[in-house]
Amino acid sequence: MGLSKCWLLLGLLLNISGISLGKVYPRDIFRKIPRSRRLWGGVSSNTGPNFGGWLLRILNSDGNFVCGGAYYSPLIVITSGNCIYPYRNSMEGLTVEGTAFSKCDKENIAEIDTIQFPERFVYRKLYMDVALVRLRDPIKGRLTEFIRLCNRKIRPGMRMVVFGWGYDSVIVQPPSSDPRNSSVMIISTKECRKRFKKDLRLSSTSVCVRQPKNPRQCLYDGGSPMIYNRELCGVVSFGSHCQDTSKPGMFTNIRRVKRFITETEEGINAGYIFRTAQLEKKEPLKDDEEEPLKVTENTPPKADEKESPKVNEKEPPDVTENTSPKVNERVTPNVMENTSPKDSESLPPNVKEITPAKVKKIVRRRLKKKLVKVKRTDSKLLPRTTTIDPLEAMVC
Repeated sequence: MGLSKCWLLLGLLLNISGISLGKVYPRDIFRKIPRSRRLWGGVSSNTGPNFGGWLLRILNSDGNFVCGGAYYSPLIVITSGNCIYPYRNSMEGLTVEGTAFSKCDKENIAEIDTIQFPERFVYRKLYMDVALVRLRDPIKGRLTEFIRLCNRKIRPGMRMVVFGWGYDSVIVQPPSSDPRNSSVMIISTKECRKRFKKDLRLSSTSVCVRQPKNPRQCLYDGGSPMIYNRELCGVVSFGSHCQDTSKPGMFTNIRRVKRFITETEEGINAGYIFRTAQLEKKEPLKDDEEEPLKVTENTPPKADEKESPKVNEKEPPDVTENTSPKVNERVTPNVMENTSPKDSESLPPNVKEITPAKVKKIVRRRLKKKLVKVKRTDSKLLPRTTTIDPLEAMVC
């Protein structure tokens, strides 16, 4: 009895200190996976030293940091429009990288295909400052997951958590390779306007936060997320910096741009928002120019040229000839012919007919056998919450 109490106290200490065993998914993300299967469950579900598999960063062709991002669905990453806008016409080499890794992950990176902006978005303005990055393939990883969109109204006085790497405040301190987090408080629009005066014009899709007094605790990388509990409520916009923390930090209110996000997701899934066009655009011809001739395989020869006979070319068989089999020839049945089970020969009594449904059952049984279950030696001495580490127990 005394031993079980010790384990109970140890479990409480682990939970208080923020150490949690979290969740490891059995496979990588695929394109048609439902979002509900990989939703982030909050800080308590994190596995290993990370802030969640939904936190991403966008890198350029040289591997340098461009923007922060949040993983919303298999092919969609949410970031800031002002941050990613300069790269809209030169997306070659742009990639998105995850921040949560496990020993089974060979790569945790995906290439960018297209970037979707709201129609009323204007560069260097705050209104509708959001962008959806469409990936060529989902980001792999056993710890990668999605985040929910904010459903609650943001009010002054609410405490939010922001993430970043410190690339916006290089003068204050060098950026870190691993992400960091900080706590900020929402302030009213009236107070925000007093702080900025006429330097910045606020918009209806923006929200202001009070920056930490210590510039080293300030995180303001473009496109980096701001969360409340386990929901994405904002992304870093533009108009502020960590060198002067007296001015509020500007974020895009995700609840105000939620309609654009959901409609774009529906358009991508339905197929009427296409991928990058692979065809070259035709330039308009001038008045003196003529359209060049298209050379194809079946172009007829010119009048001056003689048609050379083609080598090893067989003439097509004459349809009018009698192609019936000879007397001594044996007629072989066509293998590809669709025959019904009644016309085909009956199976031997020992052999059972395998249907597609039976094949699926066999595959499921074999997959279940491959899954290694961690057995507990003694339920009293080995509680579930404190001993088995999912990262150590996972089988690749």
